[in-house]
Amino acid sequence: MFINMNIHKQRISFILLLLLCMSCSRKQSLNWIPFEWEGDTISGRYVEKAYLNIPVKIKGLPHDFTMQFDLGTQKTVFYGNSIKPYLEEYVSLASKLDSTKSIFDNVSLQMGSVMFPAIEMVYYKDFGDVIPKDSIHTKTPKHIGTIAPDMFRDKILVIDYKLNRMAVADNLPAEYEGLPAEKFELKTGNIILPFHIDGETCKLMFDTGSSPFQLITSKERALNISDSVVIDSLSGPLWWGREITFYGLEVNKPIEFGGKVLKSSKVYYDKEMLWNGIYNSFDIWGITGNAYFFDNVVIIDYKNKLFRIE
Repeated sequence: MFINMNIHKQRISFILLLLLCMSCSRKQSLNWIPFEWEGDTISGRYVEKAYLNIPVKIKGLPHDFTMQFDLGTQKTVFYGNSIKPYLEEYVSLASKLDSTKSIFDNVSLQMGSVMFPAIEMVYYKDFGDVIPKDSIHTKTPKHIGTIAPDMFRDKILVIDYKLNRMAVADNLPAEYEGLPAEKFELKTGNIILPFHIDGETCKLMFDTGSSPFQLITSKERALNISDSVVIDSLSGPLWWGREITFYGLEVNKPIEFGGKVLKSSKVYYDKEMLWNGIYNSFDIWGITGNAYFFDNVVIIDYKNKLFRIE
């Protein structure tokens, strides 16, 4: 009887251990990539979270870099002025540049400790800060470009705004499976979300490169959801180095996304109406940035075009 009881207990222990292992295997271990916020003084006012930067290494180069995380653009970019001294120093990198097409071919980037597959990158000549050749070997990370959504094609992208980190997975991690999902569109790699603004469904591009803004749209649409009084303005080289002025108005109409009413916010429009062409070409109401999600984890499923918020 004692022997049989022992065997019975062992079987129970084995089954429990098996269930535990199965549970652990379903819960994917995420390899987190840290990111950092860069502040900037814009129009005499310090914006604490102006740009979202990711630590980056280029395969074959012994240097630390940063690149801006910008899901509002389409192709990952090296800035010509910033990358120039490294092209002069490393033949292995220079050989990948086709200057006639302004393209780098087969470049592998490492974000944090995660190595990404090699991709084709844009060479944006005469753009970015000039990095003196005698400073490329110093330990300070140099800012050299922009990370775009082409790095995450057919992947699950997790952005943890609360803990300043992100991760990329092949499948939806188990801890996020129970979250409600909102279907989105993809246009040339850009995410188009269905917001509800004043009771109407409005398409907004999700742009992590527009960190200071909750909403950006045309002047006409901004006036329709606000009290029409300008309460804020931001001016500077805010659009790929181009001078642009944004005016901010207090929103007085309800804004909802994913069944949740979002916090009170400002809506901005650009004085020169330069961004109207973006709204028209993508057939969208406007753009939303990081600002609505600073207290959340955002899960972007590029495979199934699903957007989740924790």
